[in-house]
Amino acid sequence: MLLAPASASGQRSPFVMRDGARLVLHGKPYRFTGLNIYNANSRDNCWYSLGSGPVLGQSLRQIGPGKEVFRAWFFQSLATTNGRRDWAAFDHTLAVAARNGYRVIVTLANQWGDCEPGSGYRNDTWYRSGYMEPDPSGIASYRSWVREVVTRYRFVPSILAWQLINEAEVKSSRDASSCPPDASHVLKSWAADVSGLIKSIDRNHLVSLGTIGGGQCGASFLEYKDVHSVPTIDLCEYHDYGEPLNPMPGDPFNGLAFRIQQCNELNKPLFVGETGIQRDPDLAVRAAQFEAKFAAQFGAGVVGELVWDWWNGSVPLSDGYEVGPGDPTLQVLGRY
Repeated sequence: MLLAPASASGQRSPFVMRDGARLVLHGKPYRFTGLNIYNANSRDNCWYSLGSGPVLGQSLRQIGPGKEVFRAWFFQSLATTNGRRDWAAFDHTLAVAARNGYRVIVTLANQWGDCEPGSGYRNDTWYRSGYMEPDPSGIASYRSWVREVVTRYRFVPSILAWQLINEAEVKSSRDASSCPPDASHVLKSWAADVSGLIKSIDRNHLVSLGTIGGGQCGASFLEYKDVHSVPTIDLCEYHDYGEPLNPMPGDPFNGLAFRIQQCNELNKPLFVGETGIQRDPDLAVRAAQFEAKFAAQFGAGVVGELVWDWWNGSVPLSDGYEVGPGDPTLQVLGRY
């Protein structure tokens, strides 16, 4: 999977690059749409299997033209078989993406522990003290995992960005009702450490922290801008759920419009890494709601939109947000 390093010239580089608050590819402005295919590396260990065989490629063809990116879990557990490292699913996903003209946002861990057996919710102690994983069966520390996976794939152009974690927050427990007083400092120190590690290995790829953006512990209100000011973080992120009739979701303190303003002040691009609307019995109604969101959000300056989430129709629905074959939302994505 290892390819030649990127050219020093942005005009010739095969990698997506950042030019202030916009993305560029081959020297031209680049923006993207697509879906979350979080189970792309699953071999029946994270929803249904896409990590081998023809199913992922079939899915990308079902999604159709006009989409450029998908976001997927690249967790350590998905590259570990019987306590030993097994890269087959990751190699497969990145190769299939490249063959179909896609780039991948590679998410390296999950705040919530889903699809990471034994991990569970990552509390403030995890962020403070070495980022150790609780499962001893061949599982390295998170930091060691990051070094390993980034080293392996640092020359692969089908990766758009490394994402440190899905939906970072710093709390004492999942159900804690308040934030530690130093939550922002803890999150910023962690992000600086891990993103700095990535950049020390890989100067080709962009780095995203991985935030919901709606006021979570460690990245609330003005903290969001401070955390994203880390020089080795390239991308801001926001997740848009629960407001299907509001094209620009959130309040004046933690809403999308304010997050775009903050990231513009940092001269960094912002993408919507997850946008989800529950399935309406008439899928055309949902597609029209997505159309309104994309028009407003791209118009306000976001650089990418990734819908939650792809479903190929082969298994029962999971969370009610699924976009499957023939869904009119796919045509909306293709228009942007």
